[in-house]
Amino acid sequence: MNSHPIPNIVDDADRLSALMSYAILDTPTEWGFDDIVQLACHLCQVPVSLVSLVAGDRQWFKARVGFPHCETDLDSSICAHALAQPDAVLVIPDLTVDPRTRANPLVTGEPFIRFYAGAPLVTPDGHVLGSLCVIDKVVRPGGLTVAQAENLKALARQVVTQMELRRAVTSRDIARAEEQRAYQVREALRDSQARIAAAGGDLDAVLRAVVAGAISAVPAADGGVIALLDGDHLEYRAVLGSLAAHRGQRVPLAASGAGRCARTREPYLVRDAGSDPHVDRGLAGTLGLGSAALAPILGGDGVLGVLKLQSARTDAFTQGDLDIVGLFTSAATAGLTEASARAETCEKDDYWRGLFDRLSEGFVVGEVVRDERGRVIDWTYVEVNPAWGDLLGIDPKTVVGRSVREVIPDIEEEWIDEFAQVVETGEVANFTRRIETISRWYEGRAFRLDANRFGVIFLEVTQRVEAEDRRSALLTLGDRLRDLTTTADMTRAAAEIVGRTLGATRAGFGRIEGDVEAIEIEPDWTAPGIASIAGRHRFDDYGDLRGSLRRGEPLVIDDVATDPRTRDDPGPMRAIAVGALVNMPVRERGRTVAAFIVHDVKPRTWAGEELAFLRNVADRLEVGVARVRAEELQAVLNTELVHRLKNTLTVVQSIATQTLRSVTEREPVEAFERRVLALSRAHDVLMQKSWAAARMRSVMESVLGLQADLDRFALDGPDIDISPQAALSLTLLLHELATNALKYGALSAKAGSVRIAWRTEQGTAPTLVLDWTESGGPSVTAPNGRGGFGSKLIRMGLVGTRNADLEYGHSGLRAEFRAPLTDIQIPVH
Repeated sequence: MNSHPIPNIVDDADRLSALMSYAILDTPTEWGFDDIVQLACHLCQVPVSLVSLVAGDRQWFKARVGFPHCETDLDSSICAHALAQPDAVLVIPDLTVDPRTRANPLVTGEPFIRFYAGAPLVTPDGHVLGSLCVIDKVVRPGGLTVAQAENLKALARQVVTQMELRRAVTSRDIARAEEQRAYQVREALRDSQARIAAAGGDLDAVLRAVVAGAISAVPAADGGVIALLDGDHLEYRAVLGSLAAHRGQRVPLAASGAGRCARTREPYLVRDAGSDPHVDRGLAGTLGLGSAALAPILGGDGVLGVLKLQSARTDAFTQGDLDIVGLFTSAATAGLTEASARAETCEKDDYWRGLFDRLSEGFVVGEVVRDERGRVIDWTYVEVNPAWGDLLGIDPKTVVGRSVREVIPDIEEEWIDEFAQVVETGEVANFTRRIETISRWYEGRAFRLDANRFGVIFLEVTQRVEAEDRRSALLTLGDRLRDLTTTADMTRAAAEIVGRTLGATRAGFGRIEGDVEAIEIEPDWTAPGIASIAGRHRFDDYGDLRGSLRRGEPLVIDDVATDPRTRDDPGPMRAIAVGALVNMPVRERGRTVAAFIVHDVKPRTWAGEELAFLRNVADRLEVGVARVRAEELQAVLNTELVHRLKNTLTVVQSIATQTLRSVTEREPVEAFERRVLALSRAHDVLMQKSWAAARMRSVMESVLGLQADLDRFALDGPDIDISPQAALSLTLLLHELATNALKYGALSAKAGSVRIAWRTEQGTAPTLVLDWTESGGPSVTAPNGRGGFGSKLIRMGLVGTRNADLEYGHSGLRAEFRAPLTDIQIPVH
């Protein structure tokens, strides 16, 4: 057991709730987190790094390197102590003497860890969920440098950002699925209403339309029925699907699930017909009933019948399905009510007018206008319902008899051409289209009524389309940011995407100076006719704008002429074509350091969804800029590392030259110098990939080019990435083989050459096989005795496996070297 109690904050209910809201525990590995622990190891020069999330009963590692376990119990947790100091890195130089950790099982036993440093993972709401920690197996009295500690905190913030993005994507997918389901239900309702309108008062057709729509809206259903009340029984009237053969079936009110629904006037969910107390077992077997969703059809003060959807499976329906069934009972009620009243109103237009006027969707009857050649050039409004006026914001009484070009000037030609096509072909047309002059999107269906008339039923879908545009814009932005390598390119790309998505007139990004005193705006995106405002601007020159940004809150102004912060002098804003604006702050260490700006030349009300979109853009841009800065810093560090390493190798070579000056036998001295030079070339190749890997062919060409012209070597094999260790081993091996070939083998002859081929073989474990084949040279023999250092290097083979098969022949050496592929390539986490 731990000698020091686990902090009480571990069991904090709000903290645990915040952790659960990310739905991240026990999820598969992800590159974004794996890259962070790799970078943490590199920056802090440790073998182990973990993204540790502390739950109520364990700590679980979302990403890990150098640590075998994916989780531990809390008695083994050191990261739990990091929860207690959310503003600082917890550093324990010697875990064996600290009272919190000296009895920890990971300290007293395997893997015998000795040093720990953990940066807390703090959510935007201030909850500490765990830590990004680095671990060493040796005591580090000096702990971390200041730079290492700051880098570790920065990487911890990136872990939280990754978690936020992951949660946002999950929420988006759930919302998209819910929206698709709602769209499916809306389409089914619309189809039912259209069929009811076309049923001509035929009761059976009306009821079948309701059942068909309900089945379409609830995919779990394999059959459906409307059973009408008849005395103490319910009679199956409209039947579809698996119930199609049971028309006329009568079920008792007193002993059936449908009867129970009718008696209580409440929707009822039969989850398992085999155990439900209200279901007749014999009847269930006859109908093939496993589960059902039932809703009463009410009319006046009584029950008219029951709408039932059923499935042969148990538990096929959810509460949400039951709610959807209830939506269709309203259509059934309307159909039954209209049918009963039709006998009295069949000679009047009230029947159709009432149905027409009650539709929640917009409905239009139009008649095409043709020119002298019979070509459709316009259409006029013959009839519109009240919902049409609500959806377009136009009084429906003013449009009948007028053409669409008169009612909506500058309307897009598609609104005429597509309806003309419907009349000419008789084919139904589904559409989703925007009317630019009123800035609204509509979705609907057009169908022919006769040779010159058509009908249109539609809904406004502006919010849905704009939400989808914002989601697509975020995905596009993510793709663009991954491919860009400079902050200027990133900000320009983000500005253009935001400006076009929100229909703004200007968008850009700027760095905040001082205590929100001024902003330096980078090259911005502008709509046609709008001037750029790139450059430095003082906030106080435009109004009282600094307060919100200082607090880290968005600066939102719907109208510069009326907002109290700018209304006293809106002239400066109008001078730069600003009627409304949003400044979305970017924060760092509790201070506003930048802002994403969006302007509109006219006043407008910024919707909450638009502000959330801007917040997402600002967050993604912040992450992208941080990545570029980290890569730039890494490049500088790599260059400095290579510079120092080459200086070290130069010093080694100089010391050797001075030390061995008196050696009369120069060949060993020169061999040593060539080996040092070969190592230097290998380091140059590794630098091309920041010491993370090297291309195999580049390593070969670099070392062989020191020995002879490359056209004397034939290289044959796949160009793969190999680890730094493998690159150094391959360099020394090829150097010795080429040196011997120059002295004794094929390269000592003018016509001699060497073929180097490599391949992978699948067996118990994947293996890299490297063949060295000399030809056109003199006969060679094996070295006497054990040979020199070079011979030992060759016998050691690739990465020290000693799996080398050497054959000395008449035209030179033939050698085969084998090594496990896992020892050659970069490990994948």
